[in-house]
Amino acid sequence: MSLPIQPSPTILLPDLPPKTLVGIDLITFTSTANFHGIRDLPGGWHFLYTGTTESLSLRSGAWFYIGDVTAVGYEKIDSALVPHTKKSTQNNGPEIYIWKWSADTESLISLKGDNGTHCQEAMRHKANLGAVWQSGGLFRYRSRVSKSMVTNAEGTKDGEAAKLEDDEESEESGRKDWRRLTDRISPGILTRMIGNPNYDVDAHPRWMVTSASTANRDADHIPGLEPRKVGEDGVPQTTGEQEREFGFLPIDLKHTWREGAIGRERTEAAQDRSWALGDLMDRFSSYKNPATGEMVFNGQLGEAQILGELQFTFMMVLTMMNYSCLQQWKRLLELVLTSFRAIVDQEGFMSEFVALLLRQLKRCDDVEGGLFEMDGDDGGAFLRDLLKKFRRSVYQAVEEGKGSLVKKELARLENWVKEEYDWELTHETLVKRGMIQLEDGEEVEIDMDDNDEDEETGEYAPMIVDSEQATL
Repeated sequence: MSLPIQPSPTILLPDLPPKTLVGIDLITFTSTANFHGIRDLPGGWHFLYTGTTESLSLRSGAWFYIGDVTAVGYEKIDSALVPHTKKSTQNNGPEIYIWKWSADTESLISLKGDNGTHCQEAMRHKANLGAVWQSGGLFRYRSRVSKSMVTNAEGTKDGEAAKLEDDEESEESGRKDWRRLTDRISPGILTRMIGNPNYDVDAHPRWMVTSASTANRDADHIPGLEPRKVGEDGVPQTTGEQEREFGFLPIDLKHTWREGAIGRERTEAAQDRSWALGDLMDRFSSYKNPATGEMVFNGQLGEAQILGELQFTFMMVLTMMNYSCLQQWKRLLELVLTSFRAIVDQEGFMSEFVALLLRQLKRCDDVEGGLFEMDGDDGGAFLRDLLKKFRRSVYQAVEEGKGSLVKKELARLENWVKEEYDWELTHETLVKRGMIQLEDGEEVEIDMDDNDEDEETGEYAPMIVDSEQATL
């Protein structure tokens, strides 16, 4: 007599058509006729998405959390956003998610608790879970593609044992990577950027995103063209409410000084954006206490908002190839990596930011076609130039006996980009100006174009302005 199957955290995907692109966290695969879901989901954040084809189709996905999501982030603010989750997790045993395929929207929708038909359907799927499991219809969660799935050409037992051992090490490494890429995401951050979550029959929240989701500043507004519509699940429809816009942190790189700043203060704030970074943190470090209604200030909350948004935007580029998220990811990089006083004043935050950036760069090749090629970035020239200037400021701070934590993380990043991309971040090793000899023997002096800003030449040269005329 076989023992009854003990359900593990599972997501069921009824009616999913074969050959549908399915992604869960860091892996993707194509569904088969016998694929009905994913079992053995580990605790923490997950992002599951689908597409009708591997490319050139709208992708729809959602963030969800295995475990008590109210314990994530800053409890007083985040638990107020998901009041039902803790109760449902305690009373309903193992977490079973049911996302049904909708042929109308070509996306997955969750079964609703306020719909009698959905409730009955959910009970039927849960009752049939054991049979689906035994039939092999549930894919065991993997963070990486298993080497043992590849046929061993030699077919030896030693070879199979080595593969299984490699699989275990690779799997643990993959899960660790995923946790480090998402550990700053919280219900509060997702709700701010995406909107309120949807709840299923068991009050599990999920935050829906599509590859076409965008922030207003990144959208192309064409006169006479109706905005995309979405249903309550956040997927595009022909009717319904207007599609939600991303609620990104407001970053204006053209105005990085305080109101009323003039002269040298304004010039310095344009070159060193530390004031703008600190102001952004302060603006998002306050929240209303749900119990008292009073505003509470917590400086760490502002740092978490920036790091969490950096993680979210990168993952949406990695999985959904979302253009708007790519633009916000680059804006965040430019703001932080040009905040030079923060290297000393906010050393802990800056070192964590650099460490996170390195982890993200290690996954850049996962983006279809390459991350830097998505936006015509010429092999990452945008980031390379930022890192050169940032490195110089870090080492200036270290010479003054400060910024050692940032230097430590930057050294790891610098070694990696040198090995992977052949990026040289040390200004001194580059020839900025010199003579070259042409084929006819003539010698010509050349000057690097990107040297103008550093030496205040060319378009960056100081300009004398008549103060009386400037006020007219």
